[in-house]
Amino acid sequence: MYGQFVYIRTMQKILVTGASGFVGSRFADRWRYEFSLLMPSHAELDVTDEASVDSFMLRNTPDVVLHLAALSNTWYCEQHPEESYKVNVEGTCNLARAATRHGARFVFFSSDQIYNGNRECGPLSENVPVMPENVYGKHKLEAERRAMELNPATVALRATWMYDKPREGMPLHNNFVQLISTSVNERSPIIFPVREYRGITWVKEAVEFLPAAFGLPAGVYNYGAGNTMNTYETACCYCEMLAGLQSGTLLQPDYERYPGHERNLSMSTDKIFRASGGTVFFSSTMDGLRLFHSML
Repeated sequence: MYGQFVYIRTMQKILVTGASGFVGSRFADRWRYEFSLLMPSHAELDVTDEASVDSFMLRNTPDVVLHLAALSNTWYCEQHPEESYKVNVEGTCNLARAATRHGARFVFFSSDQIYNGNRECGPLSENVPVMPENVYGKHKLEAERRAMELNPATVALRATWMYDKPREGMPLHNNFVQLISTSVNERSPIIFPVREYRGITWVKEAVEFLPAAFGLPAGVYNYGAGNTMNTYETACCYCEMLAGLQSGTLLQPDYERYPGHERNLSMSTDKIFRASGGTVFFSSTMDGLRLFHSML
C-alpha cells in the first residue's frame, strides 16, 4: 500500500488534531462533506497524554490521523523548550504510536524551519543534510525521525509560512499578507530580512492538496510554495501589487538579521510532485500571491 501513490476513498474517517487552528479550521471547512471528520477539542484529546490518545483512537477508529496541532511560534518555543518538546515531539510520537496500534495512516505537519541551519543556496530537497539552529526546527526534526521509527507508514509534510484573508469564524495569525496589509493601511513602516529566503504559501493550496497527501508513499516531503527572492524582495513585490505603489520607506530592509549566514528555507517540491503523479503542484510564492490578490 505504501510503495506507490494511492487515493484515499471519500467518506473515510479522518482524525484532525488542531482542527480549530489556522490550517485545521480551513481543512475542516473545505473537506467536511467529503470525509467524516473527527475534530476533538483539547479536553477531548490531549495529544501529550498517551493514554488519552490511545483511548480516543480505540473509541473512534479513524482511518487517517492528520496531525496539525503544534506549538508553532518559534520565539515561544525558544523561550519554552520543555513545553515545545512535550507538544511537538512527544505529542507527535503518541499519535504515531497509536496510529500503528490501531491501523490508521499517520500524516503530520513538520516545518521548513528544519532547514534554518543550511548554508546551501537555491531550493533545498528533502535529502540534504539538515542541522536546524532553533528549538522549533530541532524538535520538528526529532518528531519526524521518531514518528517514522514508531510508524513506518508516516508521511511528514514540511510546511512553509502560510497566509490567508480574514474569514468569519476562522483564526488568523500575523501572516505575511496581513502584516503588509496593516502596514499599507496604517502607513506604518515594517521591517523584513534581506538575508532570508523562504517560500510563502496561500493556505488554500495547502488545504486543497492534503487528501492527496494521505495516499503518498511513506516519507518526508517539502510542502508549499517555492521562492527565489529574499523575504524583503517578496514583501516589496506584494506591497506594489496590493497598493499599486513603490514600497519606498514603508518597507524597511533588515541587513542585520541572520548575521552568521544567509537563512535559506526555500524548498524544492519535485519529490511530492512526482510521488503524487503530478496531483500536488504548488504555485510559486509570487504566482500564489498574484492569484490570491486577484480574488480579494
